[in-house]
Amino acid sequence: MAQENKTEKATPYRRRKLKQEGNVAKSIEIASSLTVLISSLIIFFTGALIFKEVVAFLMAISGLRPMEFSTLSGLAVRESFTNVVKLLIPFFVVTILVVIGAHIAQFGFIFTLKPLQFKWERINPFEGIKRMFSLTTLFELSKNSLKALLLFGIALFVLKGSVDLILGSAQMPLLEGVGFLINLLIKVVLILGVIAFFIALLDLAYKKWEYERKIRMSRQEVKEEFKQLEGHPEIRAKIKARMREMARGRMMAEVPKASVVITNPTHLAIALRYDAEKDRAPVVVAKGKGTIAERIRQIADENEVPVIRKPELARALYPAVDVGDEIPPEFYKAVAEVIAFVMFRKRKTYV
Repeated sequence: MAQENKTEKATPYRRRKLKQEGNVAKSIEIASSLTVLISSLIIFFTGALIFKEVVAFLMAISGLRPMEFSTLSGLAVRESFTNVVKLLIPFFVVTILVVIGAHIAQFGFIFTLKPLQFKWERINPFEGIKRMFSLTTLFELSKNSLKALLLFGIALFVLKGSVDLILGSAQMPLLEGVGFLINLLIKVVLILGVIAFFIALLDLAYKKWEYERKIRMSRQEVKEEFKQLEGHPEIRAKIKARMREMARGRMMAEVPKASVVITNPTHLAIALRYDAEKDRAPVVVAKGKGTIAERIRQIADENEVPVIRKPELARALYPAVDVGDEIPPEFYKAVAEVIAFVMFRKRKTYV
């Protein structure tokens, strides 16, 4: 079906299905830009220490002959190398965590092997050529070229004011000159990392918009999906169970408002509400069997709603009424007697 006919937003079911297949809106540039930015910050704060250890290691190994690794000098080299590794391991661990966190932040945690499944079109040369010259590939090429030019121009702009210092670093002592160049490089990378991150956010917004456009559905597809889900026994059963649960919750919330609860005494419970100013006749606000009846009695006791044992009335009334309905006229007299008894008992209690 033509894309222009797909005017409806994707349904939750379609979104879940696509997510399970690994088909989600994501920007790879978020992870790459964050990696550069976080790595630059780590180097900015620990770079001097790393540089010092690396220089110490290189100086130790430069004067070491091959047969001296078992001597004291060899032990010093190994200790220096161990110090360098200890400094670099957290750096790589943080980098990996940043990459994982960036992807999880975009679309949550997904584990699926479906994208790795073999597909013939991936090795089809005609499909490959079609993808190479597609609008998406052209857009990505143009976007990456513009991004590279922008970052290159910003780097030149930042370095422009430091040209004299860069040239003058050749006259500095070796360590001082190298330290200056490294600090300048980190500064440039930090600036580029921040800008690249904002560009990545724009790219993510575009990817989300493009993803929403691609997964749109036609009205016919929405109708067919609804019919398919509605006709599935498991889905139907879950919907009915959920509806019953919601109805039961609303029903239980009405029990504290009841005037009286008539019981079997153990198998049935019917909660009735009667307000002489509002109701023409007593109204059934809740009813149930077994565990539901027990729960109705429990809520009634907790809220001081009178519970009256009338087995014959309960058995006759239960199948004749639904929740929310007034009781039939044939029960007026029996129910009136119960309510009158309850009201008399309340007045007697207050006196």
